[in-house]
Amino acid sequence: MFCAISGKPLKKPVFSPKSKCVFEKSLIESYVLQNGQDPINKEPLSVDELVEIAQTPEQYAMSNSVNSPTLKANYSIPNLLSSLQDEWDAVMLENFQLRQQLDASKVELSTALYKFDAAMNVATRATLETEKLKQELSILSQNLAPAQTEESDVMEQEISTVVSSETIQKMIQKSQDFAKDSRKNKFRPLPCSKVSTEVEVLAEVTPNTEMTSAYVDGNIARGKLVLFYNLEGSCKIVSALKYETGTIYTVLPESDSISFAEPLNETQVLFGTKMGAHGIYDLSQQQTINSLRFNEGREIIMASWVKEVSDHAYVVVDSSGAIALADVEQNCDLDFRANEFPTYYAHLHKDGLLLLQGNDEKLIVQTLSDLQKPAIEFDHDIESEGPIRSARFASNGYWLVLATQKMIKVFDLRKKPNTLALEALVFENEDLVSWDLDPSMKSLFVVVESGGLSRVEFYSFDKSAKRWVQKPEFTYSSKNVQDLTYVWDSQSGFIKALAENEIISLKLD
Repeated sequence: MFCAISGKPLKKPVFSPKSKCVFEKSLIESYVLQNGQDPINKEPLSVDELVEIAQTPEQYAMSNSVNSPTLKANYSIPNLLSSLQDEWDAVMLENFQLRQQLDASKVELSTALYKFDAAMNVATRATLETEKLKQELSILSQNLAPAQTEESDVMEQEISTVVSSETIQKMIQKSQDFAKDSRKNKFRPLPCSKVSTEVEVLAEVTPNTEMTSAYVDGNIARGKLVLFYNLEGSCKIVSALKYETGTIYTVLPESDSISFAEPLNETQVLFGTKMGAHGIYDLSQQQTINSLRFNEGREIIMASWVKEVSDHAYVVVDSSGAIALADVEQNCDLDFRANEFPTYYAHLHKDGLLLLQGNDEKLIVQTLSDLQKPAIEFDHDIESEGPIRSARFASNGYWLVLATQKMIKVFDLRKKPNTLALEALVFENEDLVSWDLDPSMKSLFVVVESGGLSRVEFYSFDKSAKRWVQKPEFTYSSKNVQDLTYVWDSQSGFIKALAENEIISLKLD
């Protein structure tokens, strides 16, 4: 027979009618006198209610012999053992009480945490509902506002609203998922030891033609497209093998002109104008899908769309450094509230959130999810290195490439700001006109000019030495090559370039 509190054999067993448990008499009497309740079920209990359990003659004799005054007086070891037993009983009683208190604390803590989680859920729902109501109120205000008096067949003046925190959170989550999936895409370098002897002329263009390139819907895995356009709005989209998908006919007011255009997919073009208009034009349907005005009178520098990240909206940047998210479903501009920064060129990272902005003297990178954070500035000494002519993110997502008239520098975005990923490529006796990288980041194509003659050169990436190595057997010379870009299909790479007043295609072998 063992005590319900200490778990030890009993000397004087006592039965409690409340919990129907057996206890050591000294332990239970001490507990009842202190607490006035049963230790098991906490019901009121008095000492008088305890029932002493009768012992057999053998148990009684043994108990008396062990606890007799004579034995205690004559022998010290039993006396010591008795004292130890009393101490043990006291410790067990205290341990029992502490276990009860711990169980009660666990119950209270669980209840408090449950209530806290419930309060957080309520607060989150209230915040989301507030943001939704603000957006609906803003749209309602626009609809009730007086109509604009400006006459234009294709341009509509819109009042900008602020990008909601809910939209930003969705973009962050989609960007993380897209970046995770894009890491699975591995691009191998295609053969490019020399240029084919056959140069194909795709079309003739006007002298003021510009050239841009972009990945289909912002996704490198879907291939690359090239766009040739002029100020009046004439456009041609070129892929690796297809030459042209259409031409924009005049869609602009007489006082406006195209300042930026970029291919969105095989038939659609993102465009911006010098007066702050921007939108999407479909070459096959020969019509504007949507058009907006962002900061009237400020030139649009960039319009770019990564559909996997921003869903039904593309990013717009104007010459003042203002940034907006153009929602094609709601047909409105959502302002990112960016600080002003004189911007000559801009580029959107493949994750859809990092934005590069630059001018002749300065280059900054900031994240669209938190424009309140200080932008990352990249060092550039304009006195010794000359003005910046172009800069953009590499398709691997890790590099930022900056080019001047005399050098190309590659920064590593994974390390501290201004850390070079490899040795700068310097052109001492030539002027750098244009450059592009293949998606494997193993090949660099440049156009250099010297003595009135333009030359296309090829550099291979030496990973061990961390520098670009020129391949002298690869060369193509022509007069006045203004720009180039690298496109590819499953088997071959091509260089599409503007040379004189022609669009040419060079196949790489």
